[in-house]
Amino acid sequence: MKISIIVPVYAAERYLPSALDSLLAQTHTDIEVICVDDGSPDDSPAILDRYAERDERICVMHQENQGVSAARNAGIACARGDILMFVDADDALVPEACERVAAIFDARHPDILTFGMRCDPPDAAPASLRRELSPADKVYEGFHADLLFKEHARPYACRSAVARSFVQREGIRFEPGLGLAEDQVFYFAAYPFAARTVLSSERLYVYRMNDDSATHAAFDPRTALRRKLDAHLRAIEAICRIWDERRMREFCAEELLEWCLDFTMLDIARLEGSAQRDAYARLMRCLDGHFGRPSETYARRRPARICLADIRRALEKPEADSPVVSDLHKARFFLMRRGAALCIERVLMRIGLVK
Repeated sequence: MKISIIVPVYAAERYLPSALDSLLAQTHTDIEVICVDDGSPDDSPAILDRYAERDERICVMHQENQGVSAARNAGIACARGDILMFVDADDALVPEACERVAAIFDARHPDILTFGMRCDPPDAAPASLRRELSPADKVYEGFHADLLFKEHARPYACRSAVARSFVQREGIRFEPGLGLAEDQVFYFAAYPFAARTVLSSERLYVYRMNDDSATHAAFDPRTALRRKLDAHLRAIEAICRIWDERRMREFCAEELLEWCLDFTMLDIARLEGSAQRDAYARLMRCLDGHFGRPSETYARRRPARICLADIRRALEKPEADSPVVSDLHKARFFLMRRGAALCIERVLMRIGLVK
C-alpha cells in the first residue's frame, strides 16, 4: 500500500531536516512525502527544495501563508496514496511506523487507525498528556461515543492514519483558519462516519516537546489565554456547524454538551468581568443554535445542568463582578467528568508538586 505523508511547514528550519530524515528512513518505502511550505519566512523552503532534489519521493508545494489547516488540506488534495498520514515539521516517525500502519490497514481495513505517540524528551510531558497519547488496543465497528468522549483517541491528527477513499467519500478536511484545536474538529468530523476504527497502543510517532511549536509557543499569559480560548470556541462552533450540516443536532447531545463545558469552562473562569460574560455568551449562542432549544434540555446529569443554569442566570442579569459559575458548581462538574484522582492530580500540577 502506498502511503502519502503530509507535512505542513512553517518556520521549521531548526527541526525540519531531522523530521524529513525520519520519513526517508522508513522501512516501508512505498511512500510519498508531500511537504507544503506555508509561506515560511526562514530557510525552510530551501531545505525542502534540497531534499526534493535528493529523493524523488518528496514533493514540495509552496504557497502563501494560510495556516496549518489550509496546508494540510492542500496536501490532501494532491495525495495519491491509499493511506494518508500527517507529520508536523518539528516531529518524527519511528523507522517502522509506515510498515506497521500498512500492515494494520492490510489486515484490518480500517477507515481510521489511531496509534500512540511518544514524547521527546519523555520527562517534558506531564502524566496527563502521556495518558492522552496512549490509546488501548481496540477495534470499533461503526461509531461509538467512546471514541470521542472516553478513549484516549484525541487530539493530535498526527497520531492517525486515514484511508484516502474514506476522506474522499466523506469530504473530510481540516477547518481553515484554525491554528489551534483544528485537530479536535478533524476527529469530530471523522470518527462518526468511519465504518471501522482501529486503536493501537503502538507508539509510532515522536512528538517533540519544544517551545517553538504552535501548541507550546510562549506568549504573554493573558494573550495566550485569550488566543487559546478563542481557538477552542471557534472549534466548538465548527463542530456544531459540521454536525448541523450532517443533520446531527441530537447526535451524542449529552456528551457533546458536557465536553464543550469541559473544554472551555476553566479557561473562561480565568477571565475577568465582561470578558468572562462575553465568552460564556458566545458559547451559549453556539450551543443554543446547534441544539435548536435551550441547551439545558440535553444536560441529563445534575452538575452540568447546574453550571448551565448559573450561566443562563448570569447572562440574563445586568453585569456583575461575581463569577458566572460558582466555584462549588465547577468543582462538582469536574469531579463528575474526571473523577477525584484526576482532579487532585490537576491541582497538584498547578501548584508544582507533581508533573
